[in-house]
Amino acid sequence: MQMSFGTLELSQRLKRDSVLMKIDALIEWEALRPKLTGLYKRELSHGGGQEPFDALLMMFKAALLDQWHSLSDAALEQALSVRIDFLQFCGLSLSDEIPDESTLCRFRNRLVAHDRLYGLLSAINEQLQAHGLMIKGATGTVIDATLIESAARQKSTLKSC
Repeated sequence: MQMSFGTLELSQRLKRDSVLMKIDALIEWEALRPKLTGLYKRELSHGGGQEPFDALLMMFKAALLDQWHSLSDAALEQALSVRIDFLQFCGLSLSDEIPDESTLCRFRNRLVAHDRLYGLLSAINEQLQAHGLMIKGATGTVIDATLIESAARQKSTLKSC
């Protein structure tokens, strides 16, 4: 990933003591890569089947955010679009394509279908426990809600000054 000026500036605004940045620095991500391979036919046969989204590691990091923050796939997609810490944790820049909710869902389902999710989560927990840490699900960080128009009051308009 080549860092753009915008991404560089935003990364400087993100505090280095952010919980996600600390976790990112502590975990040996490359040690997990072998557990992520073989999820897609194209990967195994070198052709055919669904083209996997750019990086399996990035998708797994997104799945972790989903798990830790109890987000729906749609809310995770939205959070990846607007949260600097989520982008950086996943290794994405402002100009990178964000996986959509269907892609995120299919990836998580592949982890479950290939019986990998539990092992990967255990590996993450083991690495964090080696540093004397544990993950407690986040609360109140991202609101997963649908805005609807209420019939309780009439619509009001803003008056111009």
